[in-house]
Amino acid sequence: MRNVTMRKQPTSWTWMSRPRLIVLFAFISRMAVMGVLLGNNKLSWGTNELGAIARALVEGRGFTSAFHDASGPTAWFAPAYPALLACIFRIFGVETRVSAMVAILLNVIFASVTAWVLVQLGKEQFHETAGIIAGWAWALAPPLLFMPWIPWETCVSGLAFAFCLLTMLRLDATSSLRQWTWCGLTWGATALVNPALLASLPVLALCALVRSRRWNGMVVMATVCALCILPWTVRNFLTLGSVVPVRSNFWPELYFGNEDFSLHPLGTSMLYQREGEGLFIAEMKGRALNFVRSNPGAFWQFTEKRAVSFWSQPPQLWPYPWLLFLMTLGGVVESVRRGKRWIEFLSILLLYPPVYYVTHAFARFRYPIEPLMYALASYFICNRLAAIFKWKLAASRDRGEAMS
Repeated sequence: MRNVTMRKQPTSWTWMSRPRLIVLFAFISRMAVMGVLLGNNKLSWGTNELGAIARALVEGRGFTSAFHDASGPTAWFAPAYPALLACIFRIFGVETRVSAMVAILLNVIFASVTAWVLVQLGKEQFHETAGIIAGWAWALAPPLLFMPWIPWETCVSGLAFAFCLLTMLRLDATSSLRQWTWCGLTWGATALVNPALLASLPVLALCALVRSRRWNGMVVMATVCALCILPWTVRNFLTLGSVVPVRSNFWPELYFGNEDFSLHPLGTSMLYQREGEGLFIAEMKGRALNFVRSNPGAFWQFTEKRAVSFWSQPPQLWPYPWLLFLMTLGGVVESVRRGKRWIEFLSILLLYPPVYYVTHAFARFRYPIEPLMYALASYFICNRLAAIFKWKLAASRDRGEAMS
C-alpha cells in the first residue's frame, strides 16, 4: 500500500508571511514616496558634508574638506558612507543629479532589506507572528518611507545595527570561533558607519558571555572589532594630533546644541577654517564644558526637552511616535514576563539615546534603533491580542456552561 503524505494546504493569507514579499512591498512603497518627492522637489546635493568629503576622495585630496573653504583632514564624520558616495561619484559623476538618484536608490534598498532582518529578529527572539507583523509594519509605516530621501548614512545605519543585533543574539555555547569572528566584523564595520551604535555593545557582549561561557569567543570578537577600527584611529591620530577612535564632533555638537550655532563650520565665523579641525575641537570642548559648568540648570532643562523630543519625532505625525514608544516599552515588559532577552533590549533603549539627549534630537537619529522598537511593539501587540482572544474565549465558555 502506497504511503500518502498529507500536506497542510496553504491559507489565503500565507503569502503575507513571506519575507521576500515583505521586502518587495517595502521597496515599492519607498520608491513610490521617492517618486512623489522627486516630482515635487528639485533634486540637488545642496550643502551635504558627506558629499563634500566624497568629492575630495574622488579628486585625490583624501578624507578632507567637509565644510566650505576648509581643505584640511577631518574626522567629523565616520568614513564608511563618504567612501560609498565616492564610489557612486566615480561612476555617475561628482554631485550630479544621477548620482543623487543612485544614492537615494541605495538608501531605499538598505531600508527595504532591513525588513527582512527584522522578520528574522522577531521570529528568533519572539515568535513567527511577531516577526511577520514587525516586517510589515516596517515596510509600510509612514515615518519610515521618507527617510531614504536624505543622502546620509541613516538607512545603512539601521540595517547595520539590526544585522549586528541579530548576529549577536545568536551567539551561545555552541557558536564556533568563526561565528564570533563574524560578529566582531559586523560590529567593526558598523562602527565605521555610525559609532554611536556601539553604545550598548558592552552590555550586549557581557550578556553573550554569560549566556555562552565562552571567554575565547568574546576575546576573538572584541579583538576583531578593535582591529577593524584601529587603522582609522591611527589615521586620525596622525592627521589631527589627538586620539579620535572614529568621529571627532561630539564636543562641537554639545556646544552647538546648548549654546548656539554661530561658530558652526557651515556658518560664516570661519573659525574652523582658520584653526583646522584639531584646534577647533579642543576649543569647542572647552567652551562646551564651560557652558555646562556655568549653566547646569539650563543644560539639564535642554536635555530633558531633547529626551522627550527624541521619542516623539516626527511631531507632524503625533500621536504615532508616542504610540510606538509606549508599545516598545510594553514589548520590554512582555519580554521580562516571558523570559526573553529583555536586558539586551532595554540596554539599547537606555544607552543609545543619551548622546542625542545632550546634543540634538532629530528623527533620523532614532531611526537606527527603530527596527528593535518595531520588533518589541509587534511582540506586545501579538501578546495583547492573544490575551484578549483568550479572555473572550473563556467568557464565551463560561456563558455556555451557565446556560446549560
